[in-house]
Amino acid sequence: MSAQHPMSNEITLQASPFRPGTKAEVRSLKSERIPKSENRSAPGSILCSGGSRQSFRISGLSPAFLILALLLFSPRPSPGAPALWLGTNQVPAGTVAYFSAPPNARARMEAARLSHRVDFIKGAIAIPPRFHLRTPWPILIVSVPSGGSSTKAVQGYTNIAFRQGWVVLAGDGPSVTVEEDTVQWGWAMLSSVLDHVTRSWPPTKPWPVACAGFSGGAKRSGTVAAAMMKEGYHVIGIFMGGCNEDRASLGWQLYQPGERFKQMPIFLSNGASDPIAGPQPAAAVANSMRQNGFTKLRVETYGGGHRLNDEHLRLALEWFQSPASR
Repeated sequence: MSAQHPMSNEITLQASPFRPGTKAEVRSLKSERIPKSENRSAPGSILCSGGSRQSFRISGLSPAFLILALLLFSPRPSPGAPALWLGTNQVPAGTVAYFSAPPNARARMEAARLSHRVDFIKGAIAIPPRFHLRTPWPILIVSVPSGGSSTKAVQGYTNIAFRQGWVVLAGDGPSVTVEEDTVQWGWAMLSSVLDHVTRSWPPTKPWPVACAGFSGGAKRSGTVAAAMMKEGYHVIGIFMGGCNEDRASLGWQLYQPGERFKQMPIFLSNGASDPIAGPQPAAAVANSMRQNGFTKLRVETYGGGHRLNDEHLRLALEWFQSPASR
């Protein structure tokens, strides 16, 4: 439980659970080393977990009571589930974890087409507190405009996603030019990350998935959703923030995911004062989708410019999981 120096009252605490209700008189003093025989009410210190040292003076109490009382000062572990492992990478809950995924056949073929070398694909995953693999959790796939970093964008979605109980995931290939960062290139890199996750955590493959992005990432999310549905993923919605072009119809043409893709909920979020993708461009995007057979569209406007709106993201995630969206 504890070890004590024979000529001092310095106690090194190893481990002990704190029990509420223990009473002790503790007064902070500067720690000093003196023989125990000199003073029955002698100062000393406890080395607590995490390396912190607390000074005290004992007033007629046994060391056991003192140890229990001073455990109040010890750092406590953060709540939540223990960290999981994704391949060789630890994934703690409540934060963004980065990892490397091997390129799949699609990524190698796309890299060869562009005469690039791809050794690995960077992934980012954020799991909410109390996450585990025993029951399904919805996954939000984040996309960004050509030339951007999806893995860096993950942190912009975690606050809302965690509150709604969602995992957030993204993938980035090696840097290429904006012209080379095509729909096909992006999907090849992301699919490698998805393969790695489902290979490491097999229960996740049938979990519900939604695709999200802002501006150019909103456009790309439409094609990503189509590609994922074609590959058998359970896609339940698309969130398009600041979107001024219908890429969902393009995704349907490129990947042929079937008519069910056109029945999937799509949430269009646009700022009232957005000079790039305001209400009028949003209405044009929605009209294009309707003309191409999409049936579940929700068009919402917020007060503001060209920026991601957290409240609309929250509403979208709730809608995707609600019975009304099915």
